[in-house]
Amino acid sequence: MATERLTVSLAPELRHWIESAIKSGGYSSASDFVATLVRNHRRSEQLDHLLAEGLGSGSGITPDENYWADKKAALVKKVS
Repeated sequence: MATERLTVSLAPELRHWIESAIKSGGYSSASDFVATLVRNHRRSEQLDHLLAEGLGSGSGITPDENYWADKKAALVKKVS
């Protein structure tokens, strides 16, 4: 994947925190650390969107034993 340079100014305590994360072996560089933060933020936004979509999809149901039995039967039928 192509990369682009981005200059970021951070407070010293944040820079030390990133350096500590790198030294602990969790990240290979500050770029790796920031890229992970960006990916996680993007996933969080996607999850928020899916949750909002689910909440707006109508009233929910309370699954009972019949609900789960029907789901299991449908899966068994699908893989058979």
